[in-house]
Amino acid sequence: MDGAGKEVPRETARRVLQAAAVEAHGRPEAYVTQARVMGRADMVDLEGFKAIAEYLERKGWIAAADADYGVFTVTITGVEEAMK
Repeated sequence: MDGAGKEVPRETARRVLQAAAVEAHGRPEAYVTQARVMGRADMVDLEGFKAIAEYLERKGWIAAADADYGVFTVTITGVEEAMK
């Protein structure tokens, strides 16, 4: 669930995490942009993306995000999870 209590689609969240890891070239703590991750994950719903990003941040898989998740990093555990 996201911070607002809505269910986050796990497959979509996984796709976003994998897209972010690819954009980071598999390097933990490399910055990625929302636009590129959304494009790679084939997402158009900005609010849905933000809910997923909040979920991924709570899991510890992304970090160093700005207020609207326009830029963020993928953590080492996030890269590991994306590769499972």
